[in-house]
Amino acid sequence: MSDPRDKYIGKVVRGKSFADVGGLWGTVNEKVSVAHQAGAQTLTMIDVTPPGHELWQLFEQRRVSLHLPAVQVLSGDIVSLVKAQTCPQFDVVHCSGVLYHLPNPLELVLALRQITREYLVLSSSITATTVTSDRGTLHVPTGAMLFIPALQKDEHAIVATYWRRFVGDGALGLTKEITAWPLEDFGPWWWLPTAESLKALCRVAGFMCQDSALMWNDNALVQLLSVNS
Repeated sequence: MSDPRDKYIGKVVRGKSFADVGGLWGTVNEKVSVAHQAGAQTLTMIDVTPPGHELWQLFEQRRVSLHLPAVQVLSGDIVSLVKAQTCPQFDVVHCSGVLYHLPNPLELVLALRQITREYLVLSSSITATTVTSDRGTLHVPTGAMLFIPALQKDEHAIVATYWRRFVGDGALGLTKEITAWPLEDFGPWWWLPTAESLKALCRVAGFMCQDSALMWNDNALVQLLSVNS
């Protein structure tokens, strides 16, 4: 099955400036190569990983191996970069796998709105409105977001057992219990919104949904969002 993120990027990026926010983790998860193949004019990678980290070196090696042109790199979390007014705007922005790792997801989407001129391709893990595992069933209102630190023991057991099939035991706070939730820590899984609450979050931040698709066994939602002017 084709990746809807690639489809959406390819649909809108030709001749445009493109930025990938948070695409450094795993190296091969980046989307600048997708944007380049689809005809993007300029490429930028923005990631919280500090300068000099091995991941930046691996990304550069991948860039060279794929014969990509020069890629501008910005190190820092997007919310801080926007507050410091050190992040430029881009015609098309992609952000995947970041929202549920931040204590304040609305703040992230607002920051993405500030750097997006035309289109945002946003994907995030989500929760179904009915989560069932061998530990029981949890019903989630359509407009809700699961705040992982607030889950009670039996609720957490249901959710963790369900997600362990997809992420193993390494998802901090979700399938791997933690005792502290530092606000500056982007490692834990803080939130799991429903699809409808994630869409509403984007509307409130100033985006219009042009298209959307589920992926990852319906555990993630991808949206093609346009700027609501």
